[in-house]
Amino acid sequence: MGDTLLIRAGLLNPVDANRWTFHREGGLLLEGARIVDAGPLARFREHPASRVLDLDGVLVPGFVDVHIHWVQHHVRGRFQSDLMEWLREHIWPEEAGFEADDFARRHARAFFTDTVRAGTTQGMAYSSPHLSALRLAGEAARGDWLLGNAIMEKAAPEPLRRASPDNVDQVAPLLAELGTERYAITPRFALNCSAGLMRDLGDLARRENAFVQTHLSESVNEIREIRAAFPEAEDYTDVYDRAGLLGPRSVLGHCIHLSEREHDTLARRRAWIAHCPSSNEALGSGRMNLAAVRRHGTRYALASDVGAGPSHSMLHVMQRFLAQHRQAGETVTPQEALYRATLAGAECLGRGDRAGDLTPGKRADFVVLPAPDAGVAAEDWFEELLAGEARDLETRPLQTWIGGAPA
Repeated sequence: MGDTLLIRAGLLNPVDANRWTFHREGGLLLEGARIVDAGPLARFREHPASRVLDLDGVLVPGFVDVHIHWVQHHVRGRFQSDLMEWLREHIWPEEAGFEADDFARRHARAFFTDTVRAGTTQGMAYSSPHLSALRLAGEAARGDWLLGNAIMEKAAPEPLRRASPDNVDQVAPLLAELGTERYAITPRFALNCSAGLMRDLGDLARRENAFVQTHLSESVNEIREIRAAFPEAEDYTDVYDRAGLLGPRSVLGHCIHLSEREHDTLARRRAWIAHCPSSNEALGSGRMNLAAVRRHGTRYALASDVGAGPSHSMLHVMQRFLAQHRQAGETVTPQEALYRATLAGAECLGRGDRAGDLTPGKRADFVVLPAPDAGVAAEDWFEELLAGEARDLETRPLQTWIGGAPA
């Protein structure tokens, strides 16, 4: 073993949706960017490391945000109205500004600085349709990110349509250049793409085993417009299913107003839901039917959906996840909140074998959170940690480490 670093601190590690492990006095042994071992501090007394670092706090895995629009970060929480009005009157005009490289570069740097500060170490993000903005975001990225330029072939302002790919031959070279681990095929949502283009994108995704990110069933008015645009489809989900866009690497934002048939389709296709409770609340879009998602066994992870979501903090997203579903009488726990914001997100993005929790062999991505007072149970401490306004939660992490080094 080469140069090793033992970090002595509390450890909180997700196991699954129902369990975590907590060591008030723990140790995390690193060799370079990788975790060698993790557990109670007593385990490391007979195995000295090259270096030792004491941190006053609790280490948790780096947060994962599986649905966020980096090009909306500068206007997060600024506009609140029904989804379709919000897009057409506010968001799409803002996104048109990302045609300018200086503007895009400045906002990309601010986005990744802020997300790392808030503890997010990986995610999947929507860019605007502009190719240059996509490349600038890739250059500015801090952590492990999948990015995709929104494909808006139709039903959008002319500047965005002009900047957007309008055929699969413009998307395939990007996928080949950036790779399936960095580029996600991104039909913004069904209204912005013809059935033919979506079929071609679905063929490309299956052929290359690529990730797909899009939106599904966020608002009642959106669904009404989809039904009018695609009368041949049984429902909104069927629009994507007919196009071959649903599969194990499909990440679908929101999924609020789904029928039993649609839930069954998503489960059979093994698609992922990006659950965005803070965004759904902010726009008044509704509440995802968690009972139906659980009943069908559909996979899901948490996401901020900035800029409809008012904050990029995954602590804030966890807060709203617990509050929203408890209000509706659902049983949700801090253990599940942490899992859905860490390991589940890594699994959603195909990184579950290399990130998402603090286990040997995985990348040393973690967040240092304020330690609990003596005698406080881990569950109570975590609930208290999630209390407060979004702006407080954005700066609550004490430190973020990516690949074995402070970010």
